[in-house]
Amino acid sequence: MPEIWLQYGKTDIALDIRFENLYKEIIPTFTPLQEDQFSSKLQDVPLSENSLVIVLSSSKATKQVLSSLVDTATGRGVNEITIVTLPKLKGFIDIQNDNNYSSSLLSASDLVSLTGTIAKFEKTVFLSHSAYDPLFGFEGTPTHVLRNFMDDKMSEAFSLRTNDLPSPGIISEPYRLALSVCKDIEAMSIEIVGNSNSISDIFCGPIEESFTKSSSKLVENSGVEEHRVKSAIISPGSDLLYHTTLTQSLNCLWNSVHILSDHGTAILLGESSGGLGSKALEMFVEGRTDVSLLRENGKYVEGQEHVMFLEAMREKYDFGIISTLPEYYLKTKLGLKTFDSLKQVLTNLLLRYGKNHKVSVLSDARYTSPRSGIGIDNELKHP
Repeated sequence: MPEIWLQYGKTDIALDIRFENLYKEIIPTFTPLQEDQFSSKLQDVPLSENSLVIVLSSSKATKQVLSSLVDTATGRGVNEITIVTLPKLKGFIDIQNDNNYSSSLLSASDLVSLTGTIAKFEKTVFLSHSAYDPLFGFEGTPTHVLRNFMDDKMSEAFSLRTNDLPSPGIISEPYRLALSVCKDIEAMSIEIVGNSNSISDIFCGPIEESFTKSSSKLVENSGVEEHRVKSAIISPGSDLLYHTTLTQSLNCLWNSVHILSDHGTAILLGESSGGLGSKALEMFVEGRTDVSLLRENGKYVEGQEHVMFLEAMREKYDFGIISTLPEYYLKTKLGLKTFDSLKQVLTNLLLRYGKNHKVSVLSDARYTSPRSGIGIDNELKHP
């Protein structure tokens, strides 16, 4: 009997499953950078005195690259680097060394204040870990800038979507909008490509160039082609941030849903110790809005896409979750079947589909996008 360990919050939990009931563990095919390659990728980053590093992601890879940047700067005799990160990443990113560089929270709250902050420094570098995004297709510096500093453009991006279905890994009009709004920002970006445990590539340069290259590389490494399956158990991976709120964990569900056949079942490991994680989900479960009101509002509400996706896909698929959130929110309001353990999940799946049913497992779903006919320029073929 194989034993697969899946991350759930800060802990690992075991999926004890018979060989005959395991279809496969679907994982991305990242090839790690060698140490000399890793170092050379960061040599050309123009860090000098009075430089600003804006950290937009929280992952093991982000921390590794940030630490290396600090070491490189220290080796060059650079003593004045300011490191800032988003308030929501507080507790996930911190860096200190012999020169006492340390991270603090970015006080900017809109594009004007962000550009004002950037103008105070000789050089500014954004640092992001590339991933999939169900609205923009890909996540990186441009999408972080829109989501955190440009409310009006987020509303425009949301209005540019073609339907209410998630589209991870697809070049779309929201993606192109994200690129266009960053053209005039006086900064460069470092985009990391890798999974929860390794770095496959690093792209440094103008924001638009780095983001497009990292998007292509991400699909090349992690766009796994698979046959349709009846069931999948999904873990975000070993980066803690993606387990902390339901909003973060749902991104991993949308990365995976396209391999399900009609009336298939996806079970998400979403501990969500930090709560729901977005305004739209909070409003929805508290009865302060519904899908029609969100759709008609015209102004984007944080997390709005997740409410739309759940509503649009619940008739075609069954979604379940293991979580610490109240069952009333999950089951009654969001339509997610709740489970207490992986053993209970497996028992449920075998009762539904038969004792010989084969289950797929996605153990690093934040950086995996499995579906048939994947391609960065393809139209998404929804099941």
